[in-house]
Amino acid sequence: MKRSVVATLGVLLFAGCVDDACSEITCGDRSVVTFPPGLIEGPYDLVITGPATTLQARCLQPAAPEAAENSPELKCDASSFEVTVEPGLSVRELGVTIIDVDSEVTLVAAVTVPVDAVDEETPNGPDCPPICFVRNGALIVPDGG
Repeated sequence: MKRSVVATLGVLLFAGCVDDACSEITCGDRSVVTFPPGLIEGPYDLVITGPATTLQARCLQPAAPEAAENSPELKCDASSFEVTVEPGLSVRELGVTIIDVDSEVTLVAAVTVPVDAVDEETPNGPDCPPICFVRNGALIVPDGG
């Protein structure tokens, strides 16, 4: 009798380990592009282009009341921007234009920035979906903007 209780407990414990399910934590692909130091000194308009999509944002300044708010999938600050929607997720290059809001001077005119996959995130473990990719790029400003 003692042996059958131990055997039954062993089977129950083993069955619990075999039937492990993946958790359902989600993640999202994203691309992050950094700017050269000193490029941004105030509010700017950011235009990102891909093969079939264009995103625009007003950065470092709240939008005027009559203007549409920036997309939550596009975040920008004085040193970088991050995109969590197309065109920034599956392409290897992004077009970037930056216009100073106060002077209306184009700081960067349609520069192509390579974005390479540098990291994979697997929030539910390496054997469970999803796999999300992080792409990074660095904006290099040619002479003259």
